[in-house]
Amino acid sequence: MDSPKFELLTQGLEEVIEGRSDDARKTLASLRGRLDVDAFPEDMQYLIFAAALSRRLFGNTAEEFNLYLRRYEHAQINLFSLLASRLPLVPMAGSIANELIAGLVRGQDTFTLLDVGIGTGRQEVALLNSLAAANALPRQLTIVGVEPGEDSLRVAEDSLTATARGLGVGLRFIGIPRTAETLGEEHWALLNDLPGPRVVNAAFAMHHIAWRPEGEDLRDVFFRRLRQWSPTGVVLCEPNSNHHRASVRERFHNCWRHFYFTFQLLEELDIPRQEKNTIKVFFAREVDDIVSTLDEQQRSERHENVSAWLERLARSGFRLEEELSRPWAATHPAINIRPQRGYVGLEYREETIVAVICATGAPGKA
Repeated sequence: MDSPKFELLTQGLEEVIEGRSDDARKTLASLRGRLDVDAFPEDMQYLIFAAALSRRLFGNTAEEFNLYLRRYEHAQINLFSLLASRLPLVPMAGSIANELIAGLVRGQDTFTLLDVGIGTGRQEVALLNSLAAANALPRQLTIVGVEPGEDSLRVAEDSLTATARGLGVGLRFIGIPRTAETLGEEHWALLNDLPGPRVVNAAFAMHHIAWRPEGEDLRDVFFRRLRQWSPTGVVLCEPNSNHHRASVRERFHNCWRHFYFTFQLLEELDIPRQEKNTIKVFFAREVDDIVSTLDEQQRSERHENVSAWLERLARSGFRLEEELSRPWAATHPAINIRPQRGYVGLEYREETIVAVICATGAPGKA
């Protein structure tokens, strides 16, 4: 992007990286003086990224940015619920993932679903209802929710129990209040005793697996252990951008590109301006984590390109799904659904924003 505002933003980036605090403060203040979010929707992205740079250098003393962004926050709403209901990438990814899961368990009288980052169980409720609509419900199933938020686990259990009861399905729900990389031997022993076939789902969760400066990548460790569990298949929904091991300069530009397309798509939606800005503020928290966090071990939004996830699955012994071409339903004309080897890409202006990844594993220990 070539514009005076972007030049100021990248100039501020370089000054922040070099630790030139006085210069950075002046540059970012100059940029801030050019921004009018109410008149120019694209200025919200500049504001969000400038605020993240300011916090990287000055911490939470950058109150001018914080106060301005706060105008668009809604304390009374669930931001993720708004995102999931308004931004079509999220429900579309969930629908495609559920269709892939249904294909992996079709015709089975029972199965076990391990969901990493289950949240409140919204996707699994939709899965059960779609299986019921297709007359493909199992007689019995086990759902294991791995989720650090215990409140979310309780909501998931209540929602899924009520849904299963209403559909006449026997359900065993097991909640594990942990992150993926902190599962212990007792948890894997529990998982090993569960009936098959087994399927793994993770929607916008795997990129939260922590990083450590020494030793093997914890993601590789987890996927290798997952392969030993012998699942029939693995389905992942992940943003397509590299914020994992990239330098701050590289991940800033990767992050800018990813959210540029996401925000442009958002501008095409027929929803109120206030909702658009509120959703952008939701993403501002991710930008802040990616750009402003100084301690690498404290960053949690460590997205990777889809190619990195495919390579990791292959290294771990999974087979990338080859047959993904089918008439996938797009719920917005601006989004193109493009099947590729191992994933279904959700594209906007020929840029893959989200990938729904599918890999299979033969029965037996890897």
